[in-house]
Amino acid sequence: MIGFRRAHSSVLPLLVAACVSVFSIAGQSAQAERVEELPQPTDYVSDFAHVLSPAAVARLDSLCAQLDHSKTNAQVAVVTIRTLDGVDPAEFTSALEDKWKMGKKGSGRDILVFLAVDDHKRRIDVGYDLEGILPDGKVGDIGREMVPDLRANDFDGAVTLAVGEVAQVIAADAKVTLTDNE
Repeated sequence: MIGFRRAHSSVLPLLVAACVSVFSIAGQSAQAERVEELPQPTDYVSDFAHVLSPAAVARLDSLCAQLDHSKTNAQVAVVTIRTLDGVDPAEFTSALEDKWKMGKKGSGRDILVFLAVDDHKRRIDVGYDLEGILPDGKVGDIGREMVPDLRANDFDGAVTLAVGEVAQVIAADAKVTLTDNE
């Protein structure tokens, strides 16, 4: 009996350590992307969740570039992540906008279209200079229009719809015609 206790007391800590190690490694793949760890964007679309097709990314980049380099003087950014891991979406997007210094300096003509895929969270943040043409009600309508595509896991369709509608409102206000490179 004494031998069993000695063996048991030396094996148990090893077993617990192994279990903790396995579970922490498995949990790392589902951890939230933290704002501090996200790299600076290299383009208008930052698909950290890897849910957008290359064709959708190219189309979105083209549309965003047209807005950025026209008299609309507006910047649209798209960000997808896997999970917020309980962080409030508004808090996350605000921190991300601060870190990335989104928009042109001194201008509130920027928009962030954000998806946390595994959490089923979406958010469209509008800079203060665009709130007159994209008020909360209009942005809420656009977000609700995304829902059927999001439920079908059609992230290309959902994000393209949101960015397309936002872009059309901005372009119409500035009397600019956008080309659709579909």
